[in-house]
Parts: sequence; C-alpha cells; structure tokens
Amino acid sequence: MPRGDGTGPAGMGGGGGRGMGRKQGQGRGLMGGPFAAGPGGNCVCPKCGHTISHIVGQSCNQRDCPKCGTRMTRQ
Repeated sequence: MPRGDGTGPAGMGGGGGRGMGRKQGQGRGLMGGPFAAGPGGNCVCPKCGHTISHIVGQSCNQRDCPKCGTRMTRQ
C-alpha cells in the first residue's frame, strides 16, 4: 500500500489458519445449566439461615424464605 489506498501488491499467505480451536457451544462450561450444583442439596436463607430442600429444575435464588421472605441461595 504505497499510497495508503489499498492498491498494494497481492499477499502471498496460504490462508490456512486454524481459528479459535473449540467450536462455539461445545463443552459443559464452568457454571450454568440444570446440573451446575448437582440435582440434590439444600437452599439456605442468607439472612436467617433457614434451609429448605432444593427442587430440581428450580433455582434457589427464585425462591423466597418461608420465614423472612429473603431470596434463598444454594448451600
């Protein structure tokens, strides 16, 4: 590109790059999905400490503590 207008000589590279390795969407990842913390376990209230059993398919942070109403977290 002698004048900076893109009219320079053609490149000689083969263009055989390998990309990023793993295709998007492959592998389990580090977190997330229905079995991120396992199917069993308990949900615990961070405020009062009350525990309830975890329901498969429902995140603990979608449930309210039956004693104080605070959102639960996974134990």
